[in-house]
Amino acid sequence: MNNSHVRGFTLIELLIVIAIIGVLAGLGGVAASKAVLMAKKAKARTTVQTLTVALDRYKNDVGIYPPDDSPATVMNHLTGFKESPDQLSNDFDPDWHGPYYNATKKEFYMRQRNMALIDPWMKPYQFSLKKPKNNVTGCDVWSWGPNGIDDGGSGDDIGNWQ
Repeated sequence: MNNSHVRGFTLIELLIVIAIIGVLAGLGGVAASKAVLMAKKAKARTTVQTLTVALDRYKNDVGIYPPDDSPATVMNHLTGFKESPDQLSNDFDPDWHGPYYNATKKEFYMRQRNMALIDPWMKPYQFSLKKPKNNVTGCDVWSWGPNGIDDGGSGDDIGNWQ
């Protein structure tokens, strides 16, 4: 008679292993969401700085910043796409030597280059070119950040003055 005893896992041991795996997966999910948020903030900061440079180049050529009636108007002047998202329109100013900002369609609202440029949270970048409040040496360019609300340049807003 063979007395070999084959021992398997008990239900308690299996539950403990599943609980440990669940905790580790939860911690990994939190870390991944923080990494995604940090990446989105970095992209927004980079885009804000690129837009600021584009606006300064525009001002150097034309003499003034473009009208800041709406985010789409500013982007029309920087990209040259005015009436059509697929055809450049160079009827802004004779000194216009753009485009000053190049981007793919997917970066614009409704994927059309004659619309507002959107941030990683799908909200339009904002501009204050005539009367900047935060960047006294030039213009204000900012994203409303993760909460999508204008915090007046503070909170989680991402601006070119920070």
